[in-house]
Amino acid sequence: MLLRSSQIRRTVVLIIDMVAILLAFIISWHMRFEGSYVWTENELYISSLVVIGLIYIVIFVFYDNKRPSVVRQSPFELFISVTTNQLFLMAAYLIYLFVMQTGALVSRYVIGFTFLFALILDYILRLIFRAMIIAVSKDSDRVNNVMLVTLSYLAKDIIAEFEKKQGYLMRISCITILDKDMVGRNYNGIPVVGNEDNYLDTHRQNVYDEVFVSIPYGYELKLKKLILGFEQMGVTVNLNIEIFNIDAREKRIRSFAGYQVVSFAAAILDPGSLFIKRLFDIFGSIIGLVICGICLLIFGPIIKLTSPGPILFSQTRVGINGRRFKIYKLRTMYQDAEARKAELMAQNEMQGLMFKIKDDPRITPIGKFMRKTSIDELPQFLNVLMGDMSLVGTRPPTEDEYEQYRTYHMRRLSIKPGITGMWQVSGRSEVKNFEDVVRLDLFYIDNWSLLMDLRLLIKTVWIVIFGRGAS
Repeated sequence: MLLRSSQIRRTVVLIIDMVAILLAFIISWHMRFEGSYVWTENELYISSLVVIGLIYIVIFVFYDNKRPSVVRQSPFELFISVTTNQLFLMAAYLIYLFVMQTGALVSRYVIGFTFLFALILDYILRLIFRAMIIAVSKDSDRVNNVMLVTLSYLAKDIIAEFEKKQGYLMRISCITILDKDMVGRNYNGIPVVGNEDNYLDTHRQNVYDEVFVSIPYGYELKLKKLILGFEQMGVTVNLNIEIFNIDAREKRIRSFAGYQVVSFAAAILDPGSLFIKRLFDIFGSIIGLVICGICLLIFGPIIKLTSPGPILFSQTRVGINGRRFKIYKLRTMYQDAEARKAELMAQNEMQGLMFKIKDDPRITPIGKFMRKTSIDELPQFLNVLMGDMSLVGTRPPTEDEYEQYRTYHMRRLSIKPGITGMWQVSGRSEVKNFEDVVRLDLFYIDNWSLLMDLRLLIKTVWIVIFGRGAS
């Protein structure tokens, strides 16, 4: 049965949603124009439907698809999901009309009632589909039957968790116990049909479509024989070993130097999204360097005239996964700033591994203005263009800060550092604890998306214009 596949069920839900939108539009059209002319002859409405459809697919893939399945949602949760989708769709379509300046040409009556009817129809159709899945799941011949292969003391807990998480369209139909011969007994009404010696023969008398192997790490079992044995019979084997359940944020099976491995990571970022991020970095850094050049012509002579020393300041910072690089800024401090840092350490306002004091005496008069307006940061666009930094990321630590890092601090460096980031837009003058900086950076890493970068860039521009949070 095709509906056993969760991906196919998701696709069916998307088709249901699209059908609901189309039907809602046709109903709204006939209510407004009463059959005076056919909507298929109006290019504006045809293009609007295409745009609405494309917008909805994006919403479904990037938002709705991350929710629990239709069957797993209660009727109320289902209503909230459908309502949220329609609100996002309506907002995106209104923005489209505004940008294209075609809002006055489209009937507000038709569009308004289209979204209203789409909400109602989509909710009803999803409820019907949900009820159908539940009804089908009660027929054992139509669901995916699974044989559980495990140890005697693990069986009950695995069955309970399986039924809680899987439930519909997949059930444990029989069990093989490896550490004891329990053939003929049962767990929660599910028969034990195999042991360590005869599990490959169980398929003759028992119906199962897949095998779920769940054993502790270190248990002696010839896994190759088990996997290939079932594979030769055409039965899919799903292997869970205790070590695979490590509470890492991301786990992924991939090819590594010719080996099949399970990768554990705090975050595995999508290469396609990272490529787009890099394109934004290159484009943004070119624009930033043009602005930097203009500011350099204005502030360069002032820096030189108001205090001895170079116009540009460079310092070794630590980037992604411990890579050292030279960061560039317009000089805002006197030349002896680093030498005076030790004597000012007692005035440090930051708790932890960062140094920061209000009215730092090492900062030049023009330096205060440049820091307030973030003009001193502009040369970092060169670091972005060279690939050492990104427009948005985490704050790059100095070497002496990095040497004092604890293990969990290191995760801040699992992505490229940025000119701006969560700390910078969260009122950096008000953040007094390094652990709060770490918390903000890790939140960014764990929840990163291109949309988040865009929001942070917009917020950064706003802060720079109005001067809030800078120092």
